[in-house]
Amino acid sequence: MPWNTNLQGIHLNIAEYNGTPLRVVAGPGTGKTYALMRRVARLLEVEHVQPNRILAVTFTRTAANDLVEKLAQLGVPGADQVVARTLHSLSFSLLSRTAVFQALNRNPRPLMDYERDTLVCDLSRAFGGKREVERFIQAFEGYWARMQHQQPGWPHHPQEQAFHHTLIAWLRFHRAMLVGEVVPLAYDFVTQNPGHPDIPVYQHVLVDEYQDLNRADQALIDAISGPAAVTVIGDEDQSIYGFRHANPEGIVEYPQTHVGTHNELLNECRRCPQRVVEIANALINHNQRLDPKPLNVYPPNGMGQVYVVRHYSVGDEIQTLAAYIDWYLQQHPGMAAGEVLVLANRRMIGNGIRNRLNQIAQQNARPWVAQSFYFEDELETDLAAQGFALLTLLVDPEDRPALRYWLGADANDCRSRPYARLRVRCEQTGQSPHATLTLMAAGNLTVPYCQPLVDRFNLLNQRLATLMVMDVPQLIEELFPAGNEDVATIRQIALTIAAAVIPNVMTPNEFLDELRSAITQPQLPGPQGPAVRIMSLHKSKGLTARLVIIAGCISGIIPSIEHDATPDELHRQEQEQRRLFYVGVTRSTETLVLNSAIRMPFQAALMMRMPIVQRVGQYAILQASPFLAELGAAAPPPIDGNAWRQHLGF
Repeated sequence: MPWNTNLQGIHLNIAEYNGTPLRVVAGPGTGKTYALMRRVARLLEVEHVQPNRILAVTFTRTAANDLVEKLAQLGVPGADQVVARTLHSLSFSLLSRTAVFQALNRNPRPLMDYERDTLVCDLSRAFGGKREVERFIQAFEGYWARMQHQQPGWPHHPQEQAFHHTLIAWLRFHRAMLVGEVVPLAYDFVTQNPGHPDIPVYQHVLVDEYQDLNRADQALIDAISGPAAVTVIGDEDQSIYGFRHANPEGIVEYPQTHVGTHNELLNECRRCPQRVVEIANALINHNQRLDPKPLNVYPPNGMGQVYVVRHYSVGDEIQTLAAYIDWYLQQHPGMAAGEVLVLANRRMIGNGIRNRLNQIAQQNARPWVAQSFYFEDELETDLAAQGFALLTLLVDPEDRPALRYWLGADANDCRSRPYARLRVRCEQTGQSPHATLTLMAAGNLTVPYCQPLVDRFNLLNQRLATLMVMDVPQLIEELFPAGNEDVATIRQIALTIAAAVIPNVMTPNEFLDELRSAITQPQLPGPQGPAVRIMSLHKSKGLTARLVIIAGCISGIIPSIEHDATPDELHRQEQEQRRLFYVGVTRSTETLVLNSAIRMPFQAALMMRMPIVQRVGQYAILQASPFLAELGAAAPPPIDGNAWRQHLGF
């Protein structure tokens, strides 16, 4: 099919524009991927650009995979060879190829989330507590450019400089790295080594979701693009990653920071029903936007169905939504379960819906399952994390991040004080923590006040001695035992991996590699899959579904704001949370259900870090999200959960 077949209007303008740079402001569901694909097709067909000289950068791995699939479907020779990567994977590949890790005395072993907690503990006393350490780490991963006008690079504030040194020293000692520091390292290498033979040269660079890039990301794009023709696509109304210092100003101010930019606008939403577009516009109009670009309805789309449901309790919300999804799938027998997308910004709610749905599916022999996608959710519990750490140390007893986690497990402060003494000893002698603890456990060395670490190390050796004689199926049963809810998710993943090969042939090392990949790089199934998809609003970017349910529309969850922040920061957080809700709302192609609850168990509210404004007995009294009152005249009035069930008959 020729690149311009059935192509017209703005989409044609985008595909055929021959200059650089090109900025496309594209609202949700406006066909940006369609235009991007046709632009690539024209480059290959008409300009005969070599496929490996075209770089398409996406923000998420799911989007990159989707881009690769769509490119392969173009039917244009070479389309499947276009380089489609996340900026992180591109940076990691570059650094590995150029041996930068070795030159910097760094190890590319990434910290898992549960291991990162020990890092935070170890640095918290010197830098104002755990929350402040997290803030510093986020700024470090953004290369100290918190705002759009700042230049990435070495920090200027003395405390930030001290933190930078301390953090790098911790990471070097533990032979690990933070996932977020890969881009700054790549930026330094590209800018300091222009013309290096290992730096790829592109003729065309296309960047999707530009509003989700922070200044370090943007600077790397500029550096790696060089003289290439650049296309950036984004939308300030979908900028939702402020926690990593990505700001909506990036896409808005692009024409000012890149002279000669040609602009195109896609704002006709072909994805959403007309009523959803109307409430999305009403919602986002409450933001003080830099360059407002309201969505236009697509006349051929129907009005769609929107429900705003108020439940008696969060428990009722979980039960009712699970029953509704089951009923909905029965009403649409030809529809894949993947066309149901449940968004919940608290995993306790999302996983509650998942568990109830799977109970219903099992009891009624339904041809579908429910699957949740909360990052590293599989290792959220202590038992799951300890099991994974044991597996890691079984494969490599010298793995320092896993050993550090094990030594501090089950202690609120991760045993930071005795561990600091152990680390000092190791740095003085050059011995590893494992070797030093081996001497201490044998009574051949004494480090004052470190007996709690020796006790944990002895327990580790006892556990490893038991595990050493086990094959993979036995390891799964020992580390992630059946019938224990705390390890149910990771057990299921482990069993799936073991079933894919002959279990007694797979080594523990191979098993660990597969399990780590499945946890850190989960594959999100498409809408045609047999699984109801459950995730946070952040993870839903780029997804669509016929039925979209947003659960937990409660003040304190949506929006979730740090009330001790400055007035300016509070304002930015509120606006970003509204954009996040806007992203969730605009995933729907047919039906949208927005849910809130009046109460939840008090202890559950504390676990979810909810601001408690009223308590009655064992319950926290909740308030509906203020965003529900901003949906405009097209939104229906709230309906009680029981009345909703009676109305629909489920």
